[in-house]
Amino acid sequence: MKISEVTPFLLRGHERYGSNDRGGEATDQGDWLLLVRVRTDDGLEAWSDVETLGPVAARVINGTGMSALGFRTIAAEIVGRALGDLTEIWDELFIATAYYGRRGVAMHCMSAIDNCLWCLRAQGQGLSLATLLGGARRSEVPAYASTLFRMTPEDNASAARTYVDQGFRGAKFGWGGFGLDPGLDAENLAAVSEVLGPDCRLMVDPGWYVDDGGTARIRSASETATMLDTLTLVEPYWVEDFVHPECTEDYVAWKRRYPGLRFAAGEQQATIWELRRLVRSGGIDVVQPDLSRCGGLTVATQLIPDAFELDVEIVTHSWLTDLLHAYSLSYLAALPRASWVEFNVAQSELTRGVVQKRMSLSPQGSVAVPESPGIGVEIDLSFVQSRAVAL
Repeated sequence: MKISEVTPFLLRGHERYGSNDRGGEATDQGDWLLLVRVRTDDGLEAWSDVETLGPVAARVINGTGMSALGFRTIAAEIVGRALGDLTEIWDELFIATAYYGRRGVAMHCMSAIDNCLWCLRAQGQGLSLATLLGGARRSEVPAYASTLFRMTPEDNASAARTYVDQGFRGAKFGWGGFGLDPGLDAENLAAVSEVLGPDCRLMVDPGWYVDDGGTARIRSASETATMLDTLTLVEPYWVEDFVHPECTEDYVAWKRRYPGLRFAAGEQQATIWELRRLVRSGGIDVVQPDLSRCGGLTVATQLIPDAFELDVEIVTHSWLTDLLHAYSLSYLAALPRASWVEFNVAQSELTRGVVQKRMSLSPQGSVAVPESPGIGVEIDLSFVQSRAVAL
């Protein structure tokens, strides 16, 4: 089996990221979305989404590279290559893009390609991806609704009620200006907590930067302390990703100061080296590799021994399409322990439209692990082609 084609599809939408001023559901990246399709010479194909700057990433995948190693594009490097050892292919792509990559857009593209290759390997063997990854230990994974904070306590309470009524076992509210106004933060948290009650867990993602009157900046140490003081009032299941991604050692200091709070991080980290440093630091309780950013399944599988040796819970970050949900569910199903899957309830027209049949919540508040060969999700090619722009 050889890789015969690597094709990016850049989709254009009309929605903007952010909370809905009218109190409705928030919206994820609704203006641009990048998908990648990888085909083999024996007729198999796999798809993945890429959470990155799509117009740039499309050129990284299938643009014009240079002759020197370290400056090559992904398709030019791997088209025609046998689908052999996936770690070897990952290492080859890392070297091929090293001078302009190693992190950021190039790593995001590598992540999507790596996911596709795992999916192709599973299809080629007639296996579900979870089986290929070591065997599904569970048929479904409990889901938490992942969304953004609304503007008012009333709107946040209304959103929380929606997720409880839908059957979610947890709800994560994030960003949306949280962490700047302690009084408003406390009101929003109280409103959400009251509605969720004891049976639906609350997670909070304050974000590691804030939009302060149109200016992006990092919170000061005193602002962060005030925010964490406020969060101790509701004892969320975790507090996520509030530290600068280049200063992950700060989690250790905050953990000493707030031992009663559980910290989660990892969506900003790429490569096994960064994720291992984060896990081994001792500052977090939950590690959140994003399969569309971290380096893909090859990196995520390498993380498992470190996380379980140090009793750090693995919960993938999956804020995008059902393609990413399916990859994440397959990975989580094969873990020795898996408590949650992040389920993006703020999908835009683009992100919810790319698959033929959307994933849904069971009456038990879980999402089923795909069982058919590959990731068990079919792309809606007509939708993709109708939204694709020329590259």
